[in-house]
Amino acid sequence: MPKEDWAKNTVKNIFTEAGLWPWKEGEIVSILDVACGLSLKSKFIPAQIRVGVDIYEKYFDHIETDVPYVVMKYDVRKLDEIFLPNSFDIVLALDIIEHIEKDEAQSLIKQCEKIARKGVILETPNGLVEQNLDITGHGGHEFQTHRCSWTDKELQGMGYKTVVRDYQMADIKRHTDKEVDTHIQLIDAIKLIK
Repeated sequence: MPKEDWAKNTVKNIFTEAGLWPWKEGEIVSILDVACGLSLKSKFIPAQIRVGVDIYEKYFDHIETDVPYVVMKYDVRKLDEIFLPNSFDIVLALDIIEHIEKDEAQSLIKQCEKIARKGVILETPNGLVEQNLDITGHGGHEFQTHRCSWTDKELQGMGYKTVVRDYQMADIKRHTDKEVDTHIQLIDAIKLIK
């Protein structure tokens, strides 16, 4: 997603506008940014500790941020191997659950819920967006392929409150064999951990 959208449509802004952001300034101290890639979208949430995890180390060389952070190369499908329960206030899994098989994504979501102290935030397309190319140009085709799809109703059934918004993707080649409609909807989902 374009960097302009990350700054304008931060998860905090999206959920605040929907009346779903429950935390006051200073209540979030630590964030785990799952599959941070080169975006580190956690930088838009005030926190003292930000840890990003991604399997594709080449992305780390391209992270642009003005906040302190630590990154780790690891397979996000196995987060429970490296993080204890209740390790971070918020766990962000933005633009990842569509990139792994459905059962792996369901397992990842459960792991995120165990690692989070206060909440889990997800973002994914509403329905299938065909993609099998690395749209960032860093050679990570294998990791950029979309392998499953999600609906807001599915995530609501898992206890998440959702916001569905129209989104205009960049008009670039995303698939080797298929034309991809650039007008999509995104689901932003939040679940509070008690």
